[in-house]
Amino acid sequence: MTAGPLARLALCLALLAAALPAAAQEPAEPEGGIVGTGISGTITALGSIIVNGQRIAIDPDQPVRDGLGPEAAGALRPGDTVAVVAEAEADGSWRARSIRRVLPLVGPVAGLGGGAFRVLGTTVEAGPLAEGLSEGDWVAVSGLWREGGVAASRIEPVPPELRIARVMGSAFPVEGGSDLMVGGTRVTGIATSHLRPGDVILATGAPSPGGLSARTIATGLFDQPVGAVLAEGYLSTARAGGLYTLLGSGLVAWTENPGMIDPGGRILRCGIDGALEPQDQAPGGPFPCR
Repeated sequence: MTAGPLARLALCLALLAAALPAAAQEPAEPEGGIVGTGISGTITALGSIIVNGQRIAIDPDQPVRDGLGPEAAGALRPGDTVAVVAEAEADGSWRARSIRRVLPLVGPVAGLGGGAFRVLGTTVEAGPLAEGLSEGDWVAVSGLWREGGVAASRIEPVPPELRIARVMGSAFPVEGGSDLMVGGTRVTGIATSHLRPGDVILATGAPSPGGLSARTIATGLFDQPVGAVLAEGYLSTARAGGLYTLLGSGLVAWTENPGMIDPGGRILRCGIDGALEPQDQAPGGPFPCR
């Protein structure tokens, strides 16, 4: 059954109230029987999985898409970034319908130093996670996009047989051409159509100077249709016309006052049907959007 916008919106409020640290409360139980709610962010704990404060039941043998080779949900670890399509069960709990690994970058390490390095032209801020890495090592980076790079939450080595470069995040067209920019990565090789600025893409291919030469490009963060979305991330700065996005989420909005956008703060935001919900229209309490 498909829920209307008001029902999806009510669910989003319940999710955000439960997830915000400032609320200092246990995660609230999901309301209603809405199917197809998207939750994207970083796994913070196991015992099921907890993403954005939401406890989501999983089957350990449930397949996980887009990891490093075949993966099952039981292999997920804190620090992994995921996009989960969840449904509310009759008892009010969440259960994952599908799980997708979100790896912003997969490729060789370059420019290593001071806890940071580059992959495919994008800077990765890794801190202690960069210890033991060497130039040329192939890594898979879990984490969140922020203006100019990725804040890493987990770094995995990539075995030789799985060394296919990839970038996954919010894409913006390069003016005057068919190339795309995802963070600091220039994606070349495939001309896309019907792509809107801020859409999430997954491009795979081979490393190229400062970027990736794509062999395949897929669009969308979730692998099934969703209505309400609870996403973790950083805001982009506003582009021409005032468009901005919660990076890596596919949720966009417009502003007439770009100076009010803070790209440096890690946040949770709600979206409905691809639109980022306003944060300044709260009905009171700890809700950041409605």
